[in-house]
Amino acid sequence: MLSQRCLIYSRLASFVVPTILAIVLGVPAAHAQSTVGTVTQVQGAVSIQRGGSTVAVIPNLPVQLHDKIVTQPDASVTVGLVDNSSIQLGPSSTLTFDESTAINGIGAPSKMTLLGGSVHTVIVGAMKGHPYEIRTPNAISTAHGTEWDLSYSEGTTRDGYQDCKQFTDVKVQDGTVNVANAQTGTGAQDVPAGHLATVGCGVDPVDPPFVDHSVEYIAGGVAGVGGVTLGILCATETWDWCNGSTENEGGGVVSPHR
Repeated sequence: MLSQRCLIYSRLASFVVPTILAIVLGVPAAHAQSTVGTVTQVQGAVSIQRGGSTVAVIPNLPVQLHDKIVTQPDASVTVGLVDNSSIQLGPSSTLTFDESTAINGIGAPSKMTLLGGSVHTVIVGAMKGHPYEIRTPNAISTAHGTEWDLSYSEGTTRDGYQDCKQFTDVKVQDGTVNVANAQTGTGAQDVPAGHLATVGCGVDPVDPPFVDHSVEYIAGGVAGVGGVTLGILCATETWDWCNGSTENEGGGVVSPHR
């Protein structure tokens, strides 16, 4: 009888112990992937919606998968990622973290959604070799570069876009960003450094109906492809100065519609 009990206990131990070890060892890995970044800077009123609660953002706060970050007017927040990569959310912006990946055992975002406002992204180090995508309600931007700005707005029209009131703007400083219309999924364009792209509403980027929006540039020209319009940034890199300008003494040219 004693030997039978010992045999039963031995078999139970052989099953229970590995199970407990698997659970214990799996907790750090799960935690690493659920945390996708850390708040490094915050200015003004910024909050994170997590589950059914809202958390005020403070420096060193971990950002988790499925978090929604919301910035108020005149507020901004920077989230540090793997290898000094970072994302900076501008005023009146909303960003969700939808999917993540593990890079050198550390969780990092792989897919996000910008519901409004603007985000500045810098991808360096190990993150450059991993997929990185930011969606808006009407566009998909996939990173093949290191630094770019993405903004989404709705509710106002622009010259050359008829009744469209939904726009995604991508401005690339370094590398290349692939931009496509999210509602059609076709006609993707690679936007290189020093260029910008605009996606308007749900027009397929391969179909060019917006002839009036394809302004002739003095230096380099412009590529207007359906709902995606490509342009060249000002040589001064001063975005506010470029708005409303058609020519820059430094040689760069921008659309007068921005």
